[in-house]
Amino acid sequence: MRTRRCGASQHVVRGALRRATRRGISLLEVMVALTILGTSLIGMAEYGRRFARTNANSAMLNNALDLASARVERVKAERNYTSMDTLARTETVISGYPNYTRVTAIAQTLSAQYAYKTVTVTVTHPAMSNPVKKTTAIARF
Repeated sequence: MRTRRCGASQHVVRGALRRATRRGISLLEVMVALTILGTSLIGMAEYGRRFARTNANSAMLNNALDLASARVERVKAERNYTSMDTLARTETVISGYPNYTRVTAIAQTLSAQYAYKTVTVTVTHPAMSNPVKKTTAIARF
């Protein structure tokens, strides 16, 4: 088996020619890199915007659920079954919850076998697409 040897001078000349023809990066490579970077940054900004909106919507939904649950519990805590109807109202000013509206509706069902009231609490906010509703039935006691 024979090995070929290149002369040291030939090897040095070839390396120098390669380096001389390819120095730095071309304008096309820079444009491609900037396009990829720009697209990635736009995607990340969109993700951040959606994340922030989802967090804000979740906070509003949690507040609405808290308001509805608190009102239902208040009606359930009423000791007098007949005076429970006085708790049906619309609240537009709720302390600590600006722009929320809470509507409490109480409907009575009377039959030969049953006597109960259905309490429905609906909470809305201008920024919420759907209202939050919580319903419970309270039997005559």
